[in-house]
Amino acid sequence: MKRFRRALCTLLATMLLLSSVPLVVHAENVSPLVIGADVAITADVPESESPYTLLVQATSRTQPTACYILTITNLSPWPMSSLRIVDRYYSLGSDTEPEVDHEWLPRRLSANEATAYVIRYDSDLYADGCHQIEISIADGLSTILIDCGQPGSTSVWSVPLSDEMASYLAEPTLTLDEPVGTSKLGLHVTANSSPEIMEFIRTAQPAVVATVGGTDWLADVKEASPDTITVARLIERDQSFTGDPAERAREFVAVNTGKYLTATGVDYWLGWNEPVIDEPWQMSWYAAFETERTIAMAELGLRVAVGNFAVGNPEADEFSAFLPAIAAAKEYGGVLAMHEYSAPTLSDGLGMGIPGLDSDTDSGALTLRYRYWYNHYLQPNNLIIPLIITEAGIDGGVLADNTSGAGGWCDFYGSTSDGADYVQQLSWYDDELRRDPYVLGFAIFNAGDISGKWESFDVVDLLPQLADVVASKP
Repeated sequence: MKRFRRALCTLLATMLLLSSVPLVVHAENVSPLVIGADVAITADVPESESPYTLLVQATSRTQPTACYILTITNLSPWPMSSLRIVDRYYSLGSDTEPEVDHEWLPRRLSANEATAYVIRYDSDLYADGCHQIEISIADGLSTILIDCGQPGSTSVWSVPLSDEMASYLAEPTLTLDEPVGTSKLGLHVTANSSPEIMEFIRTAQPAVVATVGGTDWLADVKEASPDTITVARLIERDQSFTGDPAERAREFVAVNTGKYLTATGVDYWLGWNEPVIDEPWQMSWYAAFETERTIAMAELGLRVAVGNFAVGNPEADEFSAFLPAIAAAKEYGGVLAMHEYSAPTLSDGLGMGIPGLDSDTDSGALTLRYRYWYNHYLQPNNLIIPLIITEAGIDGGVLADNTSGAGGWCDFYGSTSDGADYVQQLSWYDDELRRDPYVLGFAIFNAGDISGKWESFDVVDLLPQLADVVASKP
């Protein structure tokens, strides 16, 4: 019966292949093509005493060109984020033949994942050559494999991994169980138009102050509260993904250089505000723009905050394209910037997932969304970088059924309270950010609006209560 089922499965698989779209279609030949495959080798893999292994396969080929193929498979329950492989190829019988070394730094290898690397050689393989394969699995955990097989052969090793090695492979937990340290509460100011703003800064010594437009007053902020981190943005009218991104970034910096160099109270400079990313290619373009802006600003002796994405952005299938910009910011002492809002409370959306990623009770689709990026993208790629939430608060604009047109917190709580409910929510959000050591602070939107556009967001009247929140978390 087993033989019959196996034969039937083989027949069905062949029929399915014959009926499928061909691998290669030429205009003059549209007939399906079944490619036959030769059995290269079949061999038993010895049983390992450990239930978990790192399976390593090395295959040398001589045609069409000499190459050596390394395949690594993680047959353990632990992710491997720090793999480093060095292959040293040398001749046993000759001291004159040069040793050829190659280094390979694989991507993060999750449980039950495999990855491969092809080493190509400019000349023929040594007849008596050996490969010394040095594998660093994690800091303090390594192995050395020797492969002296003839050219055209393959070798397989099963490197045992035990439970006692889990401590080497365990990734540190980014989010702590409890809040630690001082308050991370700060303020977003569109204009320093009220004396209460500077009074709050002198009294509370907030973690962050973010502003847009005029920046001269930030020198007063630094004098009154030297440890407050200041972030500034100049108005940019053209945020289109057109032209060469590097050239656009250089032009952007050049136009504003005079203002940058005379603004002595700014720690980090933002670029664009809430770029509208609809396609992965746009994120790639924006990443190239932010990378070059980071470098250009570093040449001026200035640091940047990259990203500045809107609430609920970006999406999981877009974020990886932005990693080069984060890498550049990390190299030049920059930070990542994001906006986080929710409604009708700051905790709405907590525990919800985002498309492409499993939900997490400590993360959210709106507020605390940044934890998805740090856990799934930045930590695995060794790109943990300081984060500043440059805008935060309640915004009815996140609601799909916002028929009333509700805006800021005043539209939800202003008519029924003195803002105490909102202050309590901001304190909760503050405590959540205090669980993440990489977060520098968050800027509550907004104070100082003179246009009336952001009236429902205004927190000037709440500043004494917010100062008390900061003081309660020494």
